[in-house]
Amino acid sequence: MADAVRVLHVEDDPEFASMTAAFLTRTDDRFDVISATSANEGLTRLSEEPIDCVVSDFDMPGQDGIEFLESVRAVDDDLPFILFTGKGSEEVASEAISAGVTDYLQKQQGTDQYTILANRITNAVEQYRSQQALDASRKRLSLFIDKSPLGVIEWDESFEVAQVNEKGEEILQRDESALVGTGFETLVSDSSRDAVDETITALQEGSGGYYTVLDIETGDGEQIVCEWHNRIIRENGETVAIFSQFQEITERRRRQQRIEALHDTTRELMHAQSREDVAELVVETARDLLGLPLSAVFLADESADRLRPSAVTDQARVIIDEHPTFSGGDSLVWEVFDSGEQRVFDDISTHPDRYNPDTDVSSEILLPLGDHGVLVASSTDAAAFEDASVSLMRTLAANTEEALSRLERQQELRTLTERHELALEGAELGVWDWNVKTDAVTFDERWADMLGYSLDELEPTVDTWDELIHPEDRERTYEALNAHLDGETEIYECDHRLRTATGEYRWIRDIGKVFERDENGDPVRAVGIHQDVTDHKERKQKLEDTSRKLQVILDTAPTYILMKDTDSRFLFINSAARDLYGIDDDESVVGMSDYDILPDHIAEQTHADDQRALEQKETVEVETVIPVDGTDRTHLTRKTPILDEDGEPYALCVVATDITDQKRREQELARLTDEYEAVFENTNDAIALVDIEGSADELTFRYVRTNEAYERQTGFDTNSLTGQTPVEAAGPDIGRRIADHYERCVSAGETITFEERDLHPAGVWETQVTPIFADGEITRLVVISRDISDRIEYREELERQNDRLEEFASIVSHDLRNPLGVLEGSLTLARDTGDDEQFDRCFRAIDRMKELIEDLLTLAQKGDTVSETEPLDLESTVRSCWQAVETDEASLEIPAESTIQADESRVRQLLENLINNAVTHGGSAVTVKIGDLDGSGFYVADDGDGISPEKHETVFESGYTTTDGGTGFGLAIVKEIAAAHDWSVSVTESDDGGARFEFRGVRQES
Repeated sequence: MADAVRVLHVEDDPEFASMTAAFLTRTDDRFDVISATSANEGLTRLSEEPIDCVVSDFDMPGQDGIEFLESVRAVDDDLPFILFTGKGSEEVASEAISAGVTDYLQKQQGTDQYTILANRITNAVEQYRSQQALDASRKRLSLFIDKSPLGVIEWDESFEVAQVNEKGEEILQRDESALVGTGFETLVSDSSRDAVDETITALQEGSGGYYTVLDIETGDGEQIVCEWHNRIIRENGETVAIFSQFQEITERRRRQQRIEALHDTTRELMHAQSREDVAELVVETARDLLGLPLSAVFLADESADRLRPSAVTDQARVIIDEHPTFSGGDSLVWEVFDSGEQRVFDDISTHPDRYNPDTDVSSEILLPLGDHGVLVASSTDAAAFEDASVSLMRTLAANTEEALSRLERQQELRTLTERHELALEGAELGVWDWNVKTDAVTFDERWADMLGYSLDELEPTVDTWDELIHPEDRERTYEALNAHLDGETEIYECDHRLRTATGEYRWIRDIGKVFERDENGDPVRAVGIHQDVTDHKERKQKLEDTSRKLQVILDTAPTYILMKDTDSRFLFINSAARDLYGIDDDESVVGMSDYDILPDHIAEQTHADDQRALEQKETVEVETVIPVDGTDRTHLTRKTPILDEDGEPYALCVVATDITDQKRREQELARLTDEYEAVFENTNDAIALVDIEGSADELTFRYVRTNEAYERQTGFDTNSLTGQTPVEAAGPDIGRRIADHYERCVSAGETITFEERDLHPAGVWETQVTPIFADGEITRLVVISRDISDRIEYREELERQNDRLEEFASIVSHDLRNPLGVLEGSLTLARDTGDDEQFDRCFRAIDRMKELIEDLLTLAQKGDTVSETEPLDLESTVRSCWQAVETDEASLEIPAESTIQADESRVRQLLENLINNAVTHGGSAVTVKIGDLDGSGFYVADDGDGISPEKHETVFESGYTTTDGGTGFGLAIVKEIAAAHDWSVSVTESDDGGARFEFRGVRQES
């Protein structure tokens, strides 16, 4: 009894009650003593709180102990009640027993009485609680029997029926009245009587329950199977109850038998050697064990686009003579295969997709076999399949699918095994299998062959391997091996050298693993491989050498090189980058980022550029301004993601170059380019850029670019000119002349300048050709051409004016000297002699000087220029000029009919000079004739003495005259006027023997 015991002690003596409580609690700490000084108070306590035992005095005021007992029994017949009194008479004891007292104890001297009281209380409470539990148990049992969903029989100690619930009557088909008093053996068939005896013996000899399955004969003579849960309940060695729960399991037993048979079939399925064997076994099982004679298995062919009948029961062949092959979308069978969902039809006769409406099949089960096919079971009866049959068919289908998958996996395993062997052979891997307990090792042929041995030459023990290890490798090899054997590493892996049959050593990669350990965790078996990695080691050494060289290159490179992970954290930076960021050579940068070395706004931008390169999976090129020693420096940075074999970035390579100076040069170049473009496009000079091709012996020049002025002044189209040679652009004659000048520039290796007429449209051109050098070679020419026709004309004009000035000076110094001398001498004579005739000579000298000065002014002021021209009728103009000149008896003939374009005042001066010259030199009766020259000009002729041929060129010179008093400027003025009109003038003999002046290039109006 472990629970607390609440004791109500009713005692009118408070001191005694207190002492009793103290002794009781000291004797047993489970006691919780509640004191009351009267029976009424005790009854109140009983009504207010739970009490396990009442201890009461007898002699108390009001109600005595007996009366108090009677009051308690009126409330609870079984509550333990101990009369603990000092009045020890048989009468009191008798009355107490009659009133239902539990125990009677007379107060004694000393403290032993409290121990006795405590024992009495403990015993009484234990009995009380046991009885309560028993009563509750009996009540629950009775309720359980009545309400149980199973059949229940309560037996007496002779194992005869005491009672049966309604469910039991229903199962046994017998009334309770007919069963009560009958023995257990009367319910079972003869085959189960021994099992009944065994059950009864087991229950009688033990306690608890006993399970058994018995064949029962019901009241109506039917044989059924029931499972029985039999139980005997004992209390203190005495039998309290015997009962059996039972239920019918006839169908379950049949299903169990089918399941057991199905399990046997499954074992056979798992040992089948082919898909066809599996199919045959399945239809036999469906027919013989599951009672489904119309069964078939359809299996998918290798292409999985056909379902072919692989096994069919004989009964099914009778119903359907020839089972078809199904393909996509043409049947319920294919639909089940394609969807993977089973179909159960209670009546398939009217289904539109059934295979053959003419058969007697009414109900059908179609079960998918995964990717392998479909299991079909049919019946000629409608709704022929019970749920149990469907469930078993599902199980059979699942097992069939697994068996077919097993065959498939076995085939794959065979293939993989073959591939594994081929892989080992192809990879030249040797295999070892080590029994760690015995040190026996199995080496395969490849293991021995890679060292130049045969298996016969190798003792199959671990010592063989040990003896072949290079002495320098032994210690670290065993360290790696022992670490794995002790469970410190997942696998054993070590590169070491083994001695070959020739005595040389080869590098071997040794990889193994413990696959079996004993109950103490000690290794039992380990398996591993050997791979010859000698060539790999040599390549690795070369790679390491190359890597070291690369490291030197990276560290000495003037560019900044960094490697980052996908979170933009540094993995590596070269020396140049360390210097840039101020990071010591011995300081680790792994895990650092731009935020650790750059201002936040720059770090944010570099991080964003990093992520853009990683997301785009392609190189990103950006310019970044980084402060270095207080000065902003511009860096051109290329960020290239490094991709794994799946095309995903796992690192970022950053290469940065300081382009600050380059940017400045680019800006200066851009400025110069703009200036060059401005000059190139806006200058009035024609500019051409010419590329040079070929060797020095055979140069080819091609135009690369020309400016607008070139097109405007030369007439060549700039676009079409590009890529052409001078000959292609200007033709063979002019083009060859141009190319010759270009070759002369290349040969000279310096700028040349030349003038040419008619290289381009009419005029005089000054061209400067300048060579452009690249790496010491002339690769291009810059050609600048300028039309200097006006300058040449101006120069020629200046030359003419200079000539006239020289003439003027000569005349002034020579021709005027004579009349001045005459004037000076005559004035002297006139002064000295007073002779008036000397003054006449003076006046004649003055008139002579006037004529000379007038002609000189004409030459000097007008020269070879004209103002505006206009149409002039030659005949009328000639007649007007004839009237202006003193012609005496001379005559005029004008056969001319043309109208010319000329400056009237200059032409009149020309005609007047010629008329005056004819009258002066031909005599007063001379005849002057003026006519047209076949539409190209006109002539002025006379019939005088003419001009001898040797004088035809000199007559036009200034100052030339053949008469006294002549100035010699008349014909010079004529020549100047003709030249001013772009006419040519010549002198010849006229038809009459006189002089004939012809003017050609005259523009005549039609």
